[in-house]
Amino acid sequence: MDSTLSSIAVTVRNDLLHRDGVTKFSPNRRFSTIFSEASPADTIFFVESGLVKLFKRGDESKEIIIDIVSPGQIFGEQALGADGTRSSSAEVLHEGIIYVIPRDIFVRACEEHPPLWCQLCEMLIARKRELERKIELLCLHDVEYRILFYLNELAATFGVKLNNQEFSIPLSQGELASLIGATRETTSTTLNGLARRGLIRLGRRQLIVISPDDMRLAADNRVTTAASN
Repeated sequence: MDSTLSSIAVTVRNDLLHRDGVTKFSPNRRFSTIFSEASPADTIFFVESGLVKLFKRGDESKEIIIDIVSPGQIFGEQALGADGTRSSSAEVLHEGIIYVIPRDIFVRACEEHPPLWCQLCEMLIARKRELERKIELLCLHDVEYRILFYLNELAATFGVKLNNQEFSIPLSQGELASLIGATRETTSTTLNGLARRGLIRLGRRQLIVISPDDMRLAADNRVTTAASN
C-alpha cells in the first residue's frame, strides 16, 4: 500500500468507522454484488479485508476489470460527485469485511478533518494515473508483457507470500484476462508458456509468481525485444 492509501486508511479507521450510521457487512461468497453500474450512488465503501473488483460489462457477458480494491482502500467515490450514479459495477472478489459509509457522514468527516480532502484528491489523482497506465498497456504492449507487468504488481499489492520468493495471487485465469483486456484463450495460452519457462505456477483460482525479480527481468526483456523488432 502506498503512502497516500495508507494515510487515508488511518484516517478512515480512526475517524469514520465507529460513527453512528456506518455499517459493516461481511459478504460470504465470491461475486456478491455490491452495486451495479448506473445505480444511485449515496455511499462510500472501505475495504477492511478481502478484495473487490470494479468492472464494466458489455455484450455477451464480456467484462473489463477497471480496478481491484484491496484492504485499506476506499471505493464508490462517485457518491461525492454531482451526477449521483455509479460509473461501474462492484463485486466481491475475495470474502472479507467491508464498511458502508453514507455520503453525508463522509463529507462531515472531511469538513471536520480538512486533510482528508487532500488525501482523497491525492488518491483520485493516483487512480487517474493508474487508468492512464492501463490505457498505455492496452495500446502499446502485447498480452505477454501485460501479464508479466500485472502479475508482478499484484504480487506486491495483495499477493500472499508463500516463502522467501513465491507469491500466490487469488485470481482465476478468466479474471486476469478481464484485468489485462485480453481473451480468455489468449491469456491461458500465454500463462501456460510462462509456466513452462518456470516463471509462474497455475492453480485453481490462483496464480503463483515464483520470483518477482525474474518476472521483472522477463518484462524488461520483452520490452527490449519488442523495441528491436
